[in-house]
Amino acid sequence: MSLHKMIIEMQRKKIELARISKCSVQLILSGLSPNSIPSSIIRDIVSSQQCDGGFVSNTDTIWNIKLLSFFPEYGDQRKRAMTWLSGKRTERGFGRSYRDIPRIPVSGLAFYLNKELCRDIKDLEWLENLWLKEKNSLTYKAAYVLLAFRENNYFPSNNTILEIIDWLEHQQENDGGFSPWKGHPVGSNIYCTALAIFGLSAFPDISKKNVVDKAYSYIIRTQLINGIWPYHELEDGGAWGLRAITEYEKYYK
Repeated sequence: MSLHKMIIEMQRKKIELARISKCSVQLILSGLSPNSIPSSIIRDIVSSQQCDGGFVSNTDTIWNIKLLSFFPEYGDQRKRAMTWLSGKRTERGFGRSYRDIPRIPVSGLAFYLNKELCRDIKDLEWLENLWLKEKNSLTYKAAYVLLAFRENNYFPSNNTILEIIDWLEHQQENDGGFSPWKGHPVGSNIYCTALAIFGLSAFPDISKKNVVDKAYSYIIRTQLINGIWPYHELEDGGAWGLRAITEYEKYYK
């Protein structure tokens, strides 16, 4: 309820549409009916599409492509956005823009949310190699790789998945949450913890349940009375927290 009210208030205040779109997608993926997203929000987002088919950046285009998938009447706009984004690849993946370096969080998100953007197994092999190049760097990068692999049924013949899961599990902080890496000065936060739950629950038969249980407990314990979590962009932290709870209860309850 807090998040639903928040996107309406954000629209009223004319906050950037990328934030509203991302939160709307997370709400729908958490079980909210697409019909509960105000039609005026969808119209604003569609109206912001540029003549070339893209939106402001690669990242918000990825979220908008997913959002429009819930509204078949905007199929043409979604197709145009997909065509635009497909032409903005950096190597086989995506950066924040076509001038940017390829990034695991952007590429993993693209392949996870919109399977059509993953053209073939070579895209996933490329993502795997990018992870191996940056091996054991950031918890949320590990999670995005696991999500992209699972969504596209990519299971490398080597031990990559087992190694990623093992590394991620060992990054858990003493409070049960996750930060960018264990011992990071920022400490545990909702974004890293939620994504760790996502990544580990993508492979529930391999991941250690007690690790995921502790992360879930951290999320429940740190939730504010109004339903969201302390995070810089409140709706973003809240949306990831809601998704993590939904994902946990799908696989572990």
